[in-house]
Order: sequence, then structure tokens, then C-alpha cells
Amino acid sequence: MSQAIIEIRDLSLGFSRRRVLASLNLSLGAGEWAVIAGCNGAGKSTLLRAIAGVLLPDAGAITRSAEVPPEKIGFLSDRLSLFEDWTVARAIDFHCRVFQVGEFDDRLVKLLGVGPGSRIRDLSAGERAILHLTLALAQKPALLLVDEVLHMLDPYIRDLFVDALIEAVSDRQAAVVTVNHTFSEIERLPDRVLVMADGRFIVDGTPEELRGLMKKIVSREPLPGGVPCFFRKAEGDYKEYFIYPFHEEMRAKHALDFQDIALPEIIKAFIGGGYEQKRMA
Repeated sequence: MSQAIIEIRDLSLGFSRRRVLASLNLSLGAGEWAVIAGCNGAGKSTLLRAIAGVLLPDAGAITRSAEVPPEKIGFLSDRLSLFEDWTVARAIDFHCRVFQVGEFDDRLVKLLGVGPGSRIRDLSAGERAILHLTLALAQKPALLLVDEVLHMLDPYIRDLFVDALIEAVSDRQAAVVTVNHTFSEIERLPDRVLVMADGRFIVDGTPEELRGLMKKIVSREPLPGGVPCFFRKAEGDYKEYFIYPFHEEMRAKHALDFQDIALPEIIKAFIGGGYEQKRMA
């Protein structure tokens, strides 16, 4: 990994009496794409808001390198906070003045047929997302934080959105952190996958590492002892057992069909396993 541009150490943050982030640690390098997943309420959105400086931690520290001043952080959320009564032209003009943007690239907005006189309140969710992304990219960000935006985009706009993120990573070595539950569209992209539970990371690895560490067994029979099942699902007479952590020695020791599985199913298993452990606690 390249030199860290963001270092988070022992970060804790809560609201009232509820602890959301608990002694969380994270290091992120330039040009790195990280995807954060987890069940609802795990702390994903809170973490992104803390990194963006919207929320202040109760304890711990977030250290940004000189390459990531506040004006070089782009933050996009599914709760898109744009001025409803403004026109697109006014929003662009305001953003350029605040962030001292010279030349503004509006190609993405024009691809959707959104004119400068369009009112933001009249834009669809996808059009608003593209406008918001275009505004963030105008800052030439070193860090892009994308909080659960992809799920609300149609396939065409989703491709535009993801391609623009890829270009930012490729051309400017921007770091990208996305929080989302939809992985099929971006499975090939992340350098790291992090799964949160109870305000901490329980998984932090590359997609290749996770594919190696989790396998699936489909069987009518219960698993033999010594096979670590993280999550199980019943499918009629059959059960799906998600084995984690998997080791190649298990193939020789057990006459079982250990199946490779794709990243979206791995993420679902981690999240499902988290809920299952809560039920059993």
C-alpha cells in the first residue's frame, strides 16, 4: 500500500448513551479503493462523516496528510444535501466560488440532458447524484467518500458514476471509500473490503484474500466437528454452510465439497453471521 493519507487511531464516537464507533483503527493510502459493508447501524455512515469532519470524535484521532486538506475531501451521501430551490447553474457557481474552482467540467451533467436552468428539486435521484459527484470532482479531491449512493441509481447512471470514480483514482490517485450493500457492480474494483460490526472492523482484507478464507458447502447432512461454520442458511432439504476461516488442509481432512463463492455472497454471509450471533447472544 502507498503511504497513508488518512490514519485513524482508537476512534470512538457516540450519540447520547449509544456508542457507535468503538476504538476503531484504519489506515488508507493514496489511490486505494476501500468498500465498507455491515448490517444497519454498524457505524458505517458515522465513520464517513467523522472522516469528512462533519462529526467530531469523542476519543481517538483522525490524522490527514498534507495532501488531504478539508477542501480536497469530496463527500457524497444518499441524503443529498443540495439547495432545493437553486438552479443547476447557481449550484455550480456557488461551489466554484467556495472551493476556488477555475474551469468546471460539466460533461457528466450534460450526458443526462440536465440544463443549467433546471431546478435541483426537479432532478431525479440519479441526476442529483451525478450533479453532486460532478461538484465534488471539480475540487480535484484527494479523498472521495461515497455513502450508500449506488443503490439508488439506475444501471446507466450507475455506470457513469462508477466510471467517474475509476477515472479519479487512475488520473489523480484519489482514495475512494464507498459504503454500500450492492456489490455486483463494483466487485472487481475495491483493493480492500472491510466489514463493520458494533463500531469495529471484523474483516479487513483484499477480495482475493476473502475468497480464499470463505467457502460454501451445500449439504443435507450436518457438518462434522472441526469445520468452522460462520453462517448457515436453510434451502429446502439442503443447508448452505459458509465456512470461515477456511484452510486448504480441510479438503484432505474432510470429504466435503468446498465451493468458491463470489464477493457479494461473502459479504452477505458476514452480515448474516453477525445477525445470527446477535440472536444467539
